[in-house]
Amino acid sequence: MITFSDIVKKAQSLIAASFILAVSCNSAASSDTEKPGNTRPQEGCIREICTVRKTDGARICYFKVGCIRQDGWDTLPEIKFWCRIVTLSKDSVLANVIENRKGLAVFSRKMIDSLERIGHLQRFRDELAGRFRVDSAYHIRFTSGKNHFYRFDKIGNHMKRGIELFDSFGVDPFYAQSVLLIESPGSNKQKSTAGAYGNFQLMPFVARKYGLRVDRYVDERENFDRSAYAAARLIKEICIPYARKWCETYGFAVDENALWFKLLALHNYNAGAGTVRSAMAVLPKNAQGNDLIKTLWKTSAGYFRSEAQNYSQLALACYLEFEKQNELHAEVTRVPYSKN
Repeated sequence: MITFSDIVKKAQSLIAASFILAVSCNSAASSDTEKPGNTRPQEGCIREICTVRKTDGARICYFKVGCIRQDGWDTLPEIKFWCRIVTLSKDSVLANVIENRKGLAVFSRKMIDSLERIGHLQRFRDELAGRFRVDSAYHIRFTSGKNHFYRFDKIGNHMKRGIELFDSFGVDPFYAQSVLLIESPGSNKQKSTAGAYGNFQLMPFVARKYGLRVDRYVDERENFDRSAYAAARLIKEICIPYARKWCETYGFAVDENALWFKLLALHNYNAGAGTVRSAMAVLPKNAQGNDLIKTLWKTSAGYFRSEAQNYSQLALACYLEFEKQNELHAEVTRVPYSKN
């Protein structure tokens, strides 16, 4: 009979083998400042339309946002955590600290399920806490990998088309890319429990508001171009204006060209402007600029909780992993994008 002591010993050996105290995205490509002869602007954000050629001859277009690394977003534990999760197999789990997203070690899903089944999972958490010196006030969670969903290699021409369409609608392509990477990488067949559907995960009432047909016979959310049109209008007419309004209402400086502001608008897209307002209302006024988003990640108010907090974290992590995968291939062109 296998005793709990045996399980702990086995777990300890796994911990030693899969130590992940510094979970990172580890981009295959160096940043512009790391390349000899290149200089980076002191202000602003490097933005380029990049086209890469894959080994099979396919070409992938994406929107490069240099200030994600320039401003250090990629070094944050929350982003490192999600970078690991979106690339980890669903048969694996990452032990992590809920309060700070610190990654500890990877284990098999089967092992964790077995411990839970026999009632020893909390004892295993205590063992992990001792091994990794986790503060007693913190809690350890086991989060399953999601690389079965985040199939960035399957996104095909959707990214290029999304960038072109949003640009033609007068909406920053950053939003198209972010939503596509989070909501439906490689597929438009996912339907949320709330009823959101299509590549841009539009709710039925939102789709109808912008002229899409959604009924028992036809669902135009399946049509990429029509869905992109509705999503762009939603961002342009609701998400951005209300991000600006909540900032002005609650005493935060507004910079619509800044990455942090675009992340705030993405929160409106995901959770709804009213839900984001409840969180903005309780944010400390010294949380300006980038700190506003970082503080929002740790703020719970009304319906603004776990999933809503995570949305911009996922946006950044998905971008970093998508960029990493594509920069493994031969780059064809890099065209500066100067529109705000």
